[in-house]
Amino acid sequence: MNSKLKIAVGAIILLTVTGPLMAEVNFTKLVRNIRPAVVTVVVYDANHQVSGIGSGFFIDKYGHLITNYHVLDGKYAAEVRTSDGNTYPIVLVAADNKSVDLVKVLVDIPREKVKWLKVSRELPSIAEQIMVVGSPMGLEQTVSEGIVSSIREIPLVGEFFQMSAPISPGSSGGPVINLKGEVIGVSTFQFVRGQNLNFAIAGKSVLNLKPARHGLTISLWTFANSSQQPKLAEELCRQGHSFSINGDDQKALELFREAIEQDPRSVMAWNGLGSCQVGLNRPAAAIESYKQAIKINPNDETPHFILGNFYAKLGRHQEAIESYKQVIRINPDLESAHFKLGLSYAQLGRIDDGKDAFKAVIQLNPDAAPAYFNIGIAYTKLGRYQDAIKAHQEVLRINPEFAPAYNNLGVVYGKLGDSNTEINSYKEAIRIDPDFAPAHYNLGYTLFQKGNKAAALDEYKILKGLDEDAADKLFDLIYY
Repeated sequence: MNSKLKIAVGAIILLTVTGPLMAEVNFTKLVRNIRPAVVTVVVYDANHQVSGIGSGFFIDKYGHLITNYHVLDGKYAAEVRTSDGNTYPIVLVAADNKSVDLVKVLVDIPREKVKWLKVSRELPSIAEQIMVVGSPMGLEQTVSEGIVSSIREIPLVGEFFQMSAPISPGSSGGPVINLKGEVIGVSTFQFVRGQNLNFAIAGKSVLNLKPARHGLTISLWTFANSSQQPKLAEELCRQGHSFSINGDDQKALELFREAIEQDPRSVMAWNGLGSCQVGLNRPAAAIESYKQAIKINPNDETPHFILGNFYAKLGRHQEAIESYKQVIRINPDLESAHFKLGLSYAQLGRIDDGKDAFKAVIQLNPDAAPAYFNIGIAYTKLGRYQDAIKAHQEVLRINPEFAPAYNNLGVVYGKLGDSNTEINSYKEAIRIDPDFAPAHYNLGYTLFQKGNKAAALDEYKILKGLDEDAADKLFDLIYY
């Protein structure tokens, strides 16, 4: 059997796309379950006068709460008001990330009073139905519905999505919920330019928040941050990111350049300038901007990581590898850097090096299904088929409904000459995802090799509606 003709799926990052919405959703029940976990955040100035409100939500049983960075920025105290009308103080800032406008705080609330929401790492789909809960204009526990309009990744900032659900002052920091009741984003800002555009930072950024070395009270946190960056440059960067997210890279570029004039050592501004150059298809200028950010602070992992990702996007994988190695030097525990390193090694055909990088991911996260998946591909290319089977079985232990793993298992069993298990693996992939073209192709080819031409033609007919090129390839194999 010419197994080279089989289609294996390689180097996949497991971003699960939400499927079709359920025909009926009990919104009343969904909202009833969500609202107890959502709070109004009341903030105070140095004179202990109320200076603003925002929204937030609990993420664990210990009383950790997420809101926007800008809700607490410059404030000296804060408290939360829960859906039952009780008020509890925020005692510590546990983690923050100014670039993605997120902060995690600890609320002094009895454990039995905490209702919390699960945060999903998965991105939503375009047109996926969502709801937002918050306190717009002080109207507490307000629920609004909408859909996801677009998704965009901004280097240094993260992944945002635009949504039709309205947000207003006071909504900032509230959860964006999918129809499974999971947090998929955090309401972040509204961009007014001819029409109201509403944005949320993806839930993955919440899960990626790094714990602070020492928890600070809000007043101490504000004092510690007050001298980090000139305020004008910071505000220009914020405006620049707003234009960049909205696709106006030229206007954003002008703002980032102005920010650099105000503060030439602003890493945020140089990285923002680089992202605009990417959007304007100026790769050389983008690389120079990212390198300038690195020069300012060589031990900041973020610019190295952004540069590595851009090199990888350009197909300059050796340079990407060097950037990812710098990231790992600074932060050996950054799972995504090891994973991206493995992908770049794979692109250069350095199978052993790639396998080692993916193993490093697994050491950090034993349930990292994408790493096992790519290790399985590496072992297959190295001819270590039993090891490849074990790796793909680990993927299915973590995610039993992942069709590409079954497809690749079929390829491996085919190389071992076990055609019955090979066919069953392809059928299992198709059971999970009836539209998964590689499994239909591989099944059709294997059936033809076993002399079942009629069944192979059935797969060809299915492929015609899924992948014209694969269907034509299978047809030629059957008849020529």
